[in-house]
Amino acid sequence: MKANYGAAALALLSLLLLSGCETKLEKAVCPNSNVLANTSSVTVFKKGMEGDPSGVLYKVEVTGVTASCDFDLDQGTTDSNVEISFRATRAPNGDSGDYTVPYYVASMLDGTTVLNKQIFATAFSFGPGQSVTTFTADVPSTVIRLQNGKKPYEYSLLVGIQMTREQLDYAKMHGWYAP
Repeated sequence: MKANYGAAALALLSLLLLSGCETKLEKAVCPNSNVLANTSSVTVFKKGMEGDPSGVLYKVEVTGVTASCDFDLDQGTTDSNVEISFRATRAPNGDSGDYTVPYYVASMLDGTTVLNKQIFATAFSFGPGQSVTTFTADVPSTVIRLQNGKKPYEYSLLVGIQMTREQLDYAKMHGWYAP
């Protein structure tokens, strides 16, 4: 009877070890996903009050990104599903508000060459008196065709908030990211 418990424990241990290998293998065949610091946060102003701190309507920041992927060796592609987490803040007031934030997902090679950039938008809301809200956006398919001789881990997915030149300048002026 004791041998059966030992065999069961060994089988469980083997399963756990194999699942750990699968995780490492999956990481090796998936592009990394990161948030670009320069575009991780945006301040949106009331119309006609751009740049005036008393005119801030809300601020949105990317708080995280996760990705999973499928690797097709025959086709030489990775197909990633990306989930981006956001946090929006505003001064508390009695009004509810519905807004949209544009964001992007860029495919990169070796951290220096942009291969593709897609722009999306996601809606979010503040309830009456609510000053903080969190939300997520899902991009169900980002395909990267591997260049000859390149490995999936040499590619990355970079996400951030799609900003206007004025919004980037405002963020830079306030030191919210390194230039």
